[in-house]
Amino acid sequence: MAITVTSPSAAKAGWVKNATSADASGCEEILAAGGSGTEHVIEHCVISSDSAISVTLGGGETSGAVTTALIGPVTFAAGQMVEWSFMGRTGGILVGSNTAITVDASGAGNINVFLEGTTR
Repeated sequence: MAITVTSPSAAKAGWVKNATSADASGCEEILAAGGSGTEHVIEHCVISSDSAISVTLGGGETSGAVTTALIGPVTFAAGQMVEWSFMGRTGGILVGSNTAITVDASGAGNINVFLEGTTR
């Protein structure tokens, strides 16, 4: 299990994360907790998988799984992609105070998680 996370530069504000893994079945961290009194807000999310597995995006990690599921588990067919935009009325998904953004998969398989958001 390993994840590679890149951080493309945001043109205006916030953060962008592009995370890829061949096996996220042990829960992987995409964005570390921001520190006391901070909270991540996910504004846009794209998840893709080349395998028939389930993927859960969440806040925190407990015993090799996400602590709080934010999206999912989403069941993927091989080669499927799902996209969400949360900038309508909701203004984004709050991850939780001083909580990392994590991803967990039901088994091995190449996944990509693309996130945009802010930390407040």
